[in-house]
Amino acid sequence: MQEVDLVSKKIRLRQIRCFVTVARRRSFVLAAESLGLTQPAVSRSVRELEQILGQELIDRSTRGADVTPRGRAFLEAVEAALLQIWRGTQAVVGEVAAEESVRIGALPNVCSQFLPAIIRDFKQEFPSATVRVIPGTNADLLGSLRRGETDFVIGRLSTSQDMKGLMFEALFDEPLIFAARQDHPLAGVRPALQEVVRYPMVLPPEGTIIRQEASRFLASHGVMQLSDVVETTSSEFQRAYLAMTDAVAVVPRGVLQSELEQGVFVQLEIGGDEMRGPVGLTLNPTLTQSDAMRQLLQMVRRAA
Repeated sequence: MQEVDLVSKKIRLRQIRCFVTVARRRSFVLAAESLGLTQPAVSRSVRELEQILGQELIDRSTRGADVTPRGRAFLEAVEAALLQIWRGTQAVVGEVAAEESVRIGALPNVCSQFLPAIIRDFKQEFPSATVRVIPGTNADLLGSLRRGETDFVIGRLSTSQDMKGLMFEALFDEPLIFAARQDHPLAGVRPALQEVVRYPMVLPPEGTIIRQEASRFLASHGVMQLSDVVETTSSEFQRAYLAMTDAVAVVPRGVLQSELEQGVFVQLEIGGDEMRGPVGLTLNPTLTQSDAMRQLLQMVRRAA
């Protein structure tokens, strides 16, 4: 018992946060971006945690950062603990404060196209409710949902490992597209994929659900490597970079929907239905739904 107490005293919340973020992002670099820390600082925190526990939590021998079996068990335990901390906080601040806010995790395409009109209509019925829209990658958003930091997530269906303990409700299918500026050399033609990938490519970082889908599509057509890649999750950067270069981006259509309709960007005739994927609601069944949250969920379902 004394040994367990000693361990618990040594472990810091910073170390837990770093480990959870690395485990969910499967990358020390992406975890550092999410946490606003340097990669060496995140790596050091995880290593300190492993030394305290006497167990290897992250397998660094593979590409990226995979969770070991011991790390998986620890991850589930600490995420449950973080959820209890959040519930305790809510108990202190009171149920009224909890009922007056709804926190939505949403991918960039959802933030820019699908969600604004829904929030407008919701605020007409619940003008005093605070709506917090939290953008991010699927991995970040699912992690925050699991820890009780968001009420629900609107995004693409993730892997079964990432969805463990959560519920997914499909709303609609959305395609990934190859997009470029309206006067791009490939605009208005039906290019071969091998011709498209000769141009600079803009993609989400490794480990994101969109990158995984794009990589599967490219690999199925014999494209195993890309020679010129810019990685980003920023839709603002994607728009600006596409407008000033010959780059081609692989993005959910919703990210550029307005610009495509206005003719600023064009969708290249690549992929078709091969890159369609379900977008839906992800819920944490252990969280209590407020009246405002239930109403907003119904409005999301109707809009879809």
